[in-house]
Amino acid sequence: MTPGARPFGMDDRFRLRRAGAALVLAALVASAGVPLLLGGRAAFSAILHFPAHGYAALCMAIVASWLARALKLRLLMRRLDAPAGFMRALAISLAMDFAFMVTPGGIGGYAAGVYYLRRAGTSLEGAAALTAADQGLDLLFFALALPLAGLTLYGTGLPQAWKMLALGTAALAGVLAVAALCTRRRWTSWLSATDAPGARWPFLQRHRQSLTGFLAGLRAQARLLAAGGPLFLGRVFALTALQWLTRYGVLWLALALLGHRVPFALTLSLQALLLHAAQWTGMPSGGGGAELGLSAALASRVPLADLATALLLWHIATLYAGLAAGAIAIAWLARRQERQRPDPSALAALPAGECAR
Repeated sequence: MTPGARPFGMDDRFRLRRAGAALVLAALVASAGVPLLLGGRAAFSAILHFPAHGYAALCMAIVASWLARALKLRLLMRRLDAPAGFMRALAISLAMDFAFMVTPGGIGGYAAGVYYLRRAGTSLEGAAALTAADQGLDLLFFALALPLAGLTLYGTGLPQAWKMLALGTAALAGVLAVAALCTRRRWTSWLSATDAPGARWPFLQRHRQSLTGFLAGLRAQARLLAAGGPLFLGRVFALTALQWLTRYGVLWLALALLGHRVPFALTLSLQALLLHAAQWTGMPSGGGGAELGLSAALASRVPLADLATALLLWHIATLYAGLAAGAIAIAWLARRQERQRPDPSALAALPAGECAR
């Protein structure tokens, strides 16, 4: 500690939590503010009078997305011989989604995945491999789905700008997938090489053995997942596709229920590009950036009042419902962990030999 510096105390933690909560609240207000600015009071009134069967359809779509991801995570966990009850896998999946939505750039989702998977009984390497596999399957889906969506739109009568946007999104997904595959081995070999630049840094040199062991364990767990065979890989990829097609289908469904037929491939491409681009704003859930982009892209095809209503319905299903479900899942996981913790009074009553065991 530098001279004159004070230790990081409870007051600092409280200020950080308060600042984090304020940032999340500001992002949620900004996300909801864009459609409200577009449609005004009429948009809010429209969602209040939206038919019950419409809400039921949106609910079924987002719940199908949650269940698909939970099943995918359960299959991945079982492949590594981790305890994988369905309710626990669902709770972990929802908790990860919550962390993605409330942290800048979604970075908290990765940490939450490793944390909850470790508490579920996997090793650190296994938790990291499962989290990476979950994200890798998502990237593979978009790398395959977006070019197909772009080709589907190219032969339609849509404006040229929309077609180019769809094809550009597809090209970006392909470049990212290829870059990830090409650099994977280079980074792992760089970290483990004896002449790596990091080997000359004292901090990394002290932790070099632990890092090398972690990377070796991570590669072993990744190979175990990849060795599941075509049937296993086909199942997890099909669940990944169902997860994203239903989640990104919410906006298309909301527009359809309002009487506007927008191509599904277009809504898929727009959300894939704009939601991921909005993460770079540094605001949780994009802070309204995706809503602005969607409004600009769809305003020529959908009246602003109906577009504002559709965006609000999209928010209710994908953002607000996801946050509520994630908060419940986190509380359930914490309660479950508390129940599994041994009672100190019961341990004190055991003989010394039993406590040691």
